[in-house]
Amino acid sequence: MEKESELDVVEKDSPSARLGWRFAVGVVLIVGGYIAWTLIPVAVATDLPTGVKSALTALLGATPFLTKVAAVALMGRPAYDLFKRSVLKSLRLRASS
Repeated sequence: MEKESELDVVEKDSPSARLGWRFAVGVVLIVGGYIAWTLIPVAVATDLPTGVKSALTALLGATPFLTKVAAVALMGRPAYDLFKRSVLKSLRLRASS
């Protein structure tokens, strides 16, 4: 039986290894929610009736909030806090340089 290397053990015990697919899907939901805002001008430029445009624009405007709620429900609060900390840390590093 082969012994696991020290690197394999460290990788298995790391917080990112424990997060799994739920964390990745949650991040995609959050990022995708903000990308939806770029579709608002497209919805306004269509030939749809005014009421449909308004409803579609409102839905696209609320998408970041809705996807964040879904991401927190999927990832769990600890994983969302880890994501938020890492994003804020990278923003602070960019702001200081």
